[in-house]
Amino acid sequence: MTDKMTNEELVKRLRNWDECSQDDYNEAADRIERMSKFLRHNVFPEKLFGVFFICGEAGEKDSNGIPERIHICPAYGSDVSYVFTRGKSFAPEW
Repeated sequence: MTDKMTNEELVKRLRNWDECSQDDYNEAADRIERMSKFLRHNVFPEKLFGVFFICGEAGEKDSNGIPERIHICPAYGSDVSYVFTRGKSFAPEW
């Protein structure tokens, strides 16, 4: 299965067209999507507009591990954060 391959092994397999399966292409697409999301949120956030960040949490976690409240920052380096509560949300007035 392709999820056991390293990125290097997957790239090598993709470059050898006659050995590729649809699963290989799907796995590559999934990895590219994860990498893109990681880069947007962790490496280049100061250069992006419209990327929101979870910057904190509060309250008890439910059975899925989601906290009662999360804090969202609308932009990298912002002094403003919004608090969203399960079932309802509110934003402080700044």
